[in-house]
Amino acid sequence: MNRQFTVYRRIKTDQPPDVVFNAVEQALKLTVGGTVVRNANTFTVNNGTNNLNFEFVAELRAQVVLTQPATDTIDMHGTITLSPNSFFWITGITGFFCLGLLWGFNVLYFVIDPRSNYQLALDRVDLGLGSSPPIVGPYGAS
Repeated sequence: MNRQFTVYRRIKTDQPPDVVFNAVEQALKLTVGGTVVRNANTFTVNNGTNNLNFEFVAELRAQVVLTQPATDTIDMHGTITLSPNSFFWITGITGFFCLGLLWGFNVLYFVIDPRSNYQLALDRVDLGLGSSPPIVGPYGAS
């Protein structure tokens, strides 16, 4: 019943990996919130739901892994996992036995898409050298 999403970004920089790791951690904390834990080259984010619609029906866990395929390139690959929380199950069971109207909350679980928030977090990684892409509005408009 879990749902998975992925996000990705590649940056070219001459900064040391520690600077990049700190920038990624800061961008995740500011953009998606939640609890951010760093283990080596992996960031684990628990319940990073800032500005996410309908987050009250799901538990969210994300892992962002940083790899360095070349000396001047860093890849950021994130995997986001949604799983139903207790509110989802309570409304589902209550809706089955009593009020079918409560199933509307269960439908919201299938509408949640956290990719845009986590992609925005990766796009906001600022290394202070202008290596981050400019923030562009929808459909390429500035």
